[in-house]
Amino acid sequence: MGAWDFGPFGNDDALDFAAAVSGAPQAAAETIRAAMESVVRGTEYLDTDEVSAALVGACFVAERIAPGTIENGNGRHHAAGLDFTPSPELVALAVAVFDRAFDVRDNEWACLWDEGGALNKVRAEHAAVEAVLRAAVP
Repeated sequence: MGAWDFGPFGNDDALDFAAAVSGAPQAAAETIRAAMESVVRGTEYLDTDEVSAALVGACFVAERIAPGTIENGNGRHHAAGLDFTPSPELVALAVAVFDRAFDVRDNEWACLWDEGGALNKVRAEHAAVEAVLRAAVP
């Protein structure tokens, strides 16, 4: 997975997606939506890169709701140029990403963290973002 940290921006796939979103800020909301929908609505086994991208997308949504939510320097850098207003649908999708991302049944990302005994630590590192999103759901 190329991970060096437990947080949402602590792996290669996450930073690749963050760079793609920040590199095309006018399409940010749609790019984020597509990544999150892929994970939430997907019926196939989820690959690590898909889940990492969806979680970064959820972080960007949370950051637009509550600036300062992203604490990671790389994440803040990529979020800085994004300017979109998260719709209620986008917020609900971001919440659903968390439900799907941490389900180890058919998910390489969660399985790898679980097999390494670190899934609870990873969940804790994502908790602030998840809390912002859950609080924003009408």
